[in-house]
Amino acid sequence: MNQKHGVTTPNIDKLAKSGMVFTNAYASCPVCSPTRASILTGKSPASLKMTCHIPGMGMEKYLKQRNKGKKLMEAEFIDHLPLSEVTFAEVLKDNGYRTAFLGKWHLAGEGSAYTTDGVVNPELHPDGQGFDLNIGGCAYGQPADYFSPYRNATITDGPDEEYLTDRLGEEACQFLEANQEDAFLLYLSFYTVHTPLQAPKETIDKYDGNKYLAMLDKMDQNVGKVMNKIEELGLSENTLIVFYSDNGGLQNNPPLRNKKGSLYEGGIRVPLIYSLPGVVPSGTTCDVPFTSIDIFPTFMKALRIPKSNYKDITLEGENMWSIISKQKSMKDRAIYWHFPHHRNNEKCMASAIREGDWKLIWEFETDELSLFNLKNDIGEETNLANQETDKAQALLGKLKKWLIQTNAEMPLLNPDY
Repeated sequence: MNQKHGVTTPNIDKLAKSGMVFTNAYASCPVCSPTRASILTGKSPASLKMTCHIPGMGMEKYLKQRNKGKKLMEAEFIDHLPLSEVTFAEVLKDNGYRTAFLGKWHLAGEGSAYTTDGVVNPELHPDGQGFDLNIGGCAYGQPADYFSPYRNATITDGPDEEYLTDRLGEEACQFLEANQEDAFLLYLSFYTVHTPLQAPKETIDKYDGNKYLAMLDKMDQNVGKVMNKIEELGLSENTLIVFYSDNGGLQNNPPLRNKKGSLYEGGIRVPLIYSLPGVVPSGTTCDVPFTSIDIFPTFMKALRIPKSNYKDITLEGENMWSIISKQKSMKDRAIYWHFPHHRNNEKCMASAIREGDWKLIWEFETDELSLFNLKNDIGEETNLANQETDKAQALLGKLKKWLIQTNAEMPLLNPDY
């Protein structure tokens, strides 16, 4: 690929060829914290009452800024993952796994931008949610700096100008070395790609000054570093690898419309790879829609954790392991999003549903419906709501029923509007 216009990702490409790529994979929210919480718990952001990213600037300042001049106020949302929620890390730890979390957590309190070290509520860090080891996980949604010193109390500083993405890759390899004889869970959550856009100069120069592409390149390098370590230790045929993102791309994502923060496909459709040689068929793709709440139940089946070991946990997702390992089919089901929050791009302050090839977005301020046939219109250019009225109303009815079932928080009229 021409580096002036794109990025080469040989290691992620290699991972994709080694397993199954989902072409219709979704984050459960167009921003990070809600998706991260849903991955860990198997519950939707609406059920968790965490439908927006946890603001680094603090909740009061954030809401004042976002609600100004708007007809509706943002719906209420919580600023942390409650300790009462059970994560898949806790289940695996209880079943003898060594567990490590490396990188971005962003589920531990609001106002991190005003801290000196990213710590708001230390009891809400990964080590309080089932992880034996936590390196880098705190309230930060983005690092104070990608270069050491990191100003993060949960990771020791390295040599000056050490790059965070490289450091997390090294820490992952060290964990693998130390735990190669044990069952382990390594949750490697690169802060990349997120603002501030920073990368080593030589990598930025490789892309003619494009920091975004340089950061993608560095992430790919460290994905390769971890994959090579797994192979070197002889763990490849016994290690399930999942590659996934918590929201759509930071920049535009053609042919998908829009980007992070939007309920258009560019804000919610994400890469997803499952790889386990000898079990997951290599070089395969799957077009069955997949969303982040499916990860927990799929892990339980893949790792053969008995249902009795997590019988008291309510999981909203589907076990997709037979689709992944045996390429079985699955009947159409509805996937939902609830994002009652303002952004500076399109299709926010809204909820959405996808069922089969059809997707409906319901915007709250205008009460406008947008209906798309994604099979024929992946770029969501043609709104069919006025032509396919029966389909639009049927999907809207299902969406409203789901919002009631999840007891979703809804936006209220703004008294200052």
